[in-house]
Amino acid sequence: MKCAVCQKQMCETVGEIDLRIEGRLYLVRNVSYEECPFCGEKVLTPDVARVLYNKVQKKEFVEQTLRVPVVDGTYA
Repeated sequence: MKCAVCQKQMCETVGEIDLRIEGRLYLVRNVSYEECPFCGEKVLTPDVARVLYNKVQKKEFVEQTLRVPVVDGTYA
């Protein structure tokens, strides 16, 4: 698959991604996705996206508190 952002060839990989669904941030581990090695764009297949959305809807996840660095971009 070609990257929609930079048109380079994307690679299949397994790892972590973050998703926003209905305003909530979810960290998804051990998921298969396509990633562009040039610009970092990540894309889920429709089937994987559907499975993840269903898991969120059924509350099939574990809530954890993670520490996340926050950058203030006010003057960027």
